[in-house]
Amino acid sequence: MRMLESVSSSPVKQKQISLGLTRGDVLVGVLLIFVMVLGGYFRFVGQNWDDFVRFHPDERFLSGVAASMGGALNFTDSDLEGQYQTCLARYPDNAGRGGFFDAQCSPMNPHNNGSGLMVYGTLPVFLVRWTADTVAQVTGDPSYGTYTSIHLVGRMLSALAEMGVILVVFFIGVQLHDKWVGLVAAALYAATVFSIQQAHFWTVDAMSNLFAILAIWFAIRVQTEGKLVSYLGFGLFFGMALASRINTAPLVVLLLLAAGLRMLPALDRRLAWQEHGNLLSGNMLGLVLAGALTLLTFRIFNPYAFNGPGFFGLSLNPRWLADLSEAQHLVSGNAESPPNWQWAGRTSYLFPFMNMRLWGMGVLFAGVGWGAWVWSGWRLIRGRAGALRNLLPFFFILMYFAWLGKLWVMTMRYYLPMYPMFALLAAWGLVEIVRRTNRMDIAWRKLAA
Repeated sequence: MRMLESVSSSPVKQKQISLGLTRGDVLVGVLLIFVMVLGGYFRFVGQNWDDFVRFHPDERFLSGVAASMGGALNFTDSDLEGQYQTCLARYPDNAGRGGFFDAQCSPMNPHNNGSGLMVYGTLPVFLVRWTADTVAQVTGDPSYGTYTSIHLVGRMLSALAEMGVILVVFFIGVQLHDKWVGLVAAALYAATVFSIQQAHFWTVDAMSNLFAILAIWFAIRVQTEGKLVSYLGFGLFFGMALASRINTAPLVVLLLLAAGLRMLPALDRRLAWQEHGNLLSGNMLGLVLAGALTLLTFRIFNPYAFNGPGFFGLSLNPRWLADLSEAQHLVSGNAESPPNWQWAGRTSYLFPFMNMRLWGMGVLFAGVGWGAWVWSGWRLIRGRAGALRNLLPFFFILMYFAWLGKLWVMTMRYYLPMYPMFALLAAWGLVEIVRRTNRMDIAWRKLAA
C-alpha cells in the first residue's frame, strides 16, 4: 500500500510543478470546454433551418458568386464589351482564363463570372469556395460545390468563425485581467443571441468578425507586451478583416493607440537616451511591419481591388472603386429603393442601441455591458489603477458606435464586432463587483471582530 502511495503521489506532484497548474486553472479549463461545447451546439444545430430555401438575399447572392468562381468567364455587363476578346487574345490556350491576380481575366473575380455589384471582400468567398471543393471531394457529393448546397458550407464556416470568437474572447480576458474574466466573457458570448443567429447565415459577417477580434487581440498584446510578433499578428488579421469587409478599417486606430501607449514613456526626460531610442525605434518598426503585412495580406485575399495582371500590378481597379462608391451611396440614404425605405424615421444611435439591447444581447447582458463600458470610461477619466487595461475595448466601442450609429442603414450585423467587447467588459464588471463585495465582507468581519 505504501509503495502504491509513493508511486501515485510523487509523479503527480512533479507534473503539477512542471505544468504550473492550480486547481483553479483546471476548473477554468473544464468549464471552458463546457462553454465551447454548449456554444458549438447552439451554433451548429439546425444549420439547414430553411430547408434549402435561402430566405436571406445576401446568401442567395454570395452562393451564386461562390458557386461560379473558377468556372468559365461570363461577362454580362454591357460596359465590358470586348473584355472577353481581350482575355482570349491574352490567354488563347486557356479560353481567356487568366491568373489569380489578373482582375480583368481571372475566373475567381466575381465581376468575370456574371456577378454585378460586389460590395463585400473576397476572402470569405474564397474560403467557402475552397472548402466546398474539399467537402465535395471528401464526401463524393458534387452538389456542395454548386448553388444547391454551397450555402451549407458557408453556414458551417460562419459557425466555426463564431466558435473561434468565443475562444479569442477568453484569451483577451486572460490577457487583460485573469482567467475568471476570460471564462465569464466566453460564456456570455457563447450565449449571445445575435452571434448564434449570425452563425446560421452564409454571409461575410461572422468570418470578418473573427478576423476583426483577432486583430483587436493583437492590438491589446501590443499594449501589454509591445513585441514585434504582436504587431505582425495585428497586420495579418487586420489585412484579413479588410479583405472581408472594408468597413473594418477603423481598427487601425487601435494599433496606433496601443503603440502610442508603448512609446509614451519616451517623453520622460529622465529616461536614458539609449532606452529612449530603443523604445521609439522598436515600436516604429512594429508599425511599419504591421502596415506592410496588412497590405500584403489584403493584396493576396482581396486581389481584385487591384488591376494586376501580376502580383505587382498594384494600380487600383476602377470597378472595385466604383463598387465602393455605390455601396457608400446605398447606405447614405440618398438611394431611392424599397430596401432603403425601412430606415425612414429611425433615430440615429437610439435605434441600433435599442436593437442591440432587446434582440442582440438581451436586456440583462446589454445593461451590464453598457454599464461596465460607462464604468470603464469613468475609471479612465479618474485615472484609477489598472484603468488602462480596458482602454482599447472601451475606445473601440466608442469609436465604432459613433461611426456606424449615424448611418442611414442601421442593419444589426454591422455592429457584430462590438458584441465580443461588450462580453469582455460585462465579464470584467461582474467579476470586479463580486471581488469588491467579498473584500468589503472580509473587511466588515474584521471590523466586527
